[in-house]
Amino acid sequence: MRVICAFTVLAVLVAASVCSGEGPAIEAKPGIPVAVFEVVEDVPFQFRAQYWRSDGTATFRDVAFDPEIGSWKSEVEFPMDGDFIVFGAEYAFNALGSRVSFDLNYGFSDDIDGTTKDWDRVWGDPQPLVYAESDTDGDSDFLTANAYYRLFGWGQRNFLDAFVGYHRQENSFANDNVRVLTPEFASYAGKVAEYEMEFSGVRAGVRTEFALAPRFSVRATLAAIPYVDLDADGKWFLRDILFSQSADGYGLDFELYLDFEVARNINLVAGLKYMFLNASDGKESGIAAGTPYGPFGVVDEVESEQFGGTGGVLLKF
Repeated sequence: MRVICAFTVLAVLVAASVCSGEGPAIEAKPGIPVAVFEVVEDVPFQFRAQYWRSDGTATFRDVAFDPEIGSWKSEVEFPMDGDFIVFGAEYAFNALGSRVSFDLNYGFSDDIDGTTKDWDRVWGDPQPLVYAESDTDGDSDFLTANAYYRLFGWGQRNFLDAFVGYHRQENSFANDNVRVLTPEFASYAGKVAEYEMEFSGVRAGVRTEFALAPRFSVRATLAAIPYVDLDADGKWFLRDILFSQSADGYGLDFELYLDFEVARNINLVAGLKYMFLNASDGKESGIAAGTPYGPFGVVDEVESEQFGGTGGVLLKF
C-alpha cells in the first residue's frame, strides 16, 4: 500500500510536468566555462529512486520515583538497522524563472530486525536491576515535503536553495522471545511487547550543488527540524500494561551525495544520509493490570537516530 501511494503521487507530478511543456534554455554566465556549466534545457521534473542502508537505534527512557529504591530509570533500545527504499519527485515552476520548486520524498523499510535491549536501573547506579533482550521485527517509513526558493545559481549544477517543509516518520516494533539476563536468567517464548513511535514537525534548511567536473558534482542538503511532536503507544504483554506517550523536541536531516551525469537526463548518485529525531520531558498514561494511571511526567526522552550509505538514480524530464 505504501508503494502504491508513493507511485500515485509521483504519477500526478509526472503528468503535470508533461502537460506544462519545457521552458526556455538557460544560458551559462559569461566567463563561466560552458563545458562545465552549460545547461542544455530547463528540466521541470525530476524523479529519483534510492537505496539507503540504515544503521541506528530508536530509544525511549522513562524516569520515576519508588519509595523503596528511590529514583529509577527504564530504558528500551530498539534496532533501526534495515534496508530502505526511497522515492522522490520534484517539480520546478518555469513561469517563476525556475526559482521555486516543490518536492515530495517517501522512504520505507519492512525488514528492520535485530535485538531490543531493556534496562531498569536505580538513578546513578551503572549496574542495572534488570536487563533483558528480545528478538525484534520492525518497520519504518518517513515522508518529507519541501518548498524551495533559489537564492542564487548559474546553470542547474551550481546553486544554493533555501527551503521550508514538513517531516513525518513512524517506527513500529514487535518483540518476541525475551531473555532476562539480570538479576537471574529467565526466558519467555512468544510475543512480549509492541511499541510504535510517530514523529512529525516542520523543517527548514538549505541545499546546494557544485560542479567539480563536466559531469561530476557534489550535492548537500541540511534540514533543521526545530519542532517535533511525538506520539507513541506501547503494549507490554508480560506486565499487562498498555500505555501512550507524548512529548516534543527537535530533529536534524542531512544528506551528502556525489552526482555523476551518465546521460543528459540520467544521473547516478551515491553518498551518506543521517537522520535524528528527539523528543523529551513528556507525559505517559495507560492501563496497568486493569487500573488506569497518568498522565504522569515520566517520559525522559524518546529518539530515533539513523546513519548509512545510499545510492540511486536521478531521472530528469
